[in-house]
Amino acid sequence: MPSVVLIIAEYVCPTIGAILSTCAFAAPIKSLKSSMKSGSLGNLNPTPWAFMTGNTIGWLAYSFITLDLFVFFANAPGLMISIWLNVGAMKLQYYEEIIKYSSIQSTEGGVGESTEEENEKDT
Repeated sequence: MPSVVLIIAEYVCPTIGAILSTCAFAAPIKSLKSSMKSGSLGNLNPTPWAFMTGNTIGWLAYSFITLDLFVFFANAPGLMISIWLNVGAMKLQYYEEIIKYSSIQSTEGGVGESTEEENEKDT
């Protein structure tokens, strides 16, 4: 019969670690959701999310090599969350570039549109 110490060390603590890991990975979700509602990243820094993706991929590879389910279940949700965070950040960055590009085009007359000075030169 396994001792209580062994059960706590091999099952309870790793389970608590997996839960806390998922909570840590989920921490930026609220910030990204509010940024998506506003349509801008603002001062939100998405750089750590790219490292989060690489980190979870590394730990998932380790979990496959060592056949450790606790490491797998601690990092699999983190990989999914980090991919969602990165995709959301890319959408916001793309949206900001589109807004910037369209405002430049509207102030410069747009692509394919000629200004009055160009029309006078042509005649």
